[in-house]
Amino acid sequence: MRRWFLALAAMGCSVPAAAQTIAMPIDRGFWISATDKCASVTNGYAYDGKRWGAVYYYGPKASMGPVAELEAIGRTTALKNGFTHMQLGPTESVGYFHVKSLSPDRMMLRTGAPGPEGIQVMDETLIRCNFASLSPKMQAAMRRFTPALVAR
Repeated sequence: MRRWFLALAAMGCSVPAAAQTIAMPIDRGFWISATDKCASVTNGYAYDGKRWGAVYYYGPKASMGPVAELEAIGRTTALKNGFTHMQLGPTESVGYFHVKSLSPDRMMLRTGAPGPEGIQVMDETLIRCNFASLSPKMQAAMRRFTPALVAR
């Protein structure tokens, strides 16, 4: 009985390792809205190869923070429309995040969120910022929350 239980436990432990395979069509980095400038931005999205999420300052004139809302990417799935679905965390949710590479430093982020009329879909073009091009304030936030991206 004990061997059977240990074998079951070992199989259960191997599932998350397989789910951690992440295939993204974009490179690691700090991504911001294409309408913003890297040197003055106070918010954006970080992808460090394992996590995705927002890194930002908030409040009057972005005077408070920084804050990071980073989630482990549980798995990715290529979609027929050229986007890749990111499952954030261990389980699926109603909303979604899809990414599509437009060039090495440009991507489309498609988000779907529940609303009163069903899933509301929003597309946003993002550009990737080189760490050295960010303001000292944003560099400090990146050092704190995404040190793996600092050398980029």
